[in-house]
Amino acid sequence: MKPFTKYDRLKQKILYNLRSLGTLLAIILLVKNMIIQVNFGINEMMAMSYISENSQYRIHINLDEQIMYVYKNNELFKTYPVSGGKSNSPSPTGEWIIIHKSKWGGSFGGAWMGLNVPWGKYGIHGTNKPWAIGQQNVSGGCIRMKNEDVKELYGYIPHGTKVTIVHESRPFRNLKSGDIGSDVYKVQIALKSLGYFNNWCDGKYGENTKKAVLAYQKDANLAQTGIVNISTWKKLMKQYEDSLLE
Repeated sequence: MKPFTKYDRLKQKILYNLRSLGTLLAIILLVKNMIIQVNFGINEMMAMSYISENSQYRIHINLDEQIMYVYKNNELFKTYPVSGGKSNSPSPTGEWIIIHKSKWGGSFGGAWMGLNVPWGKYGIHGTNKPWAIGQQNVSGGCIRMKNEDVKELYGYIPHGTKVTIVHESRPFRNLKSGDIGSDVYKVQIALKSLGYFNNWCDGKYGENTKKAVLAYQKDANLAQTGIVNISTWKKLMKQYEDSLLE
């Protein structure tokens, strides 16, 4: 029998470490999947780590007015004109958090503040079309500002700042498979809260969302189409809002 050499011992140690690493990676993947199942994606985890209980600032963006309101210690601090998304590429309405900052040039005007929107890359940045700012919503979904304004905002707004975007005049649309956006996200949250949807709320109308909608429509005595029309929307949202008061 050939005696054990130092090389053989080193090889065994490497193989043992590789097996241990494989086990560790498997555990990491399992934990990641568990996190996603309880509706905490990577962006949400990053965002939560940035939030400070002592944050001075919050941002409210009204796309009906094309105005951004910046509050400091709950008092109005600054206002800026803005431009949001077009009707076929709407901005993500709802409550978000700034999770990324970078000094992007070109059409971004030298500043980018990214939001934790799960269905796409959205943020606040500058523009090479300043004439539209404060006048009309013409972007692909991001919030555009004048370059001098976004650079000023970038200078004092920290990671973890809460951003609320509202657009009350945006018309309702029927939601179906393949759609993405804030309205899909809101439907998923409502369905999840009511026990019909068990996946990660990502704002994407996929097969699991359709199955949840069909199940809800059946229980609510609505036409089982898998499409969220105005009747399904109103009934679902009322039931969801009522459940929050219980």
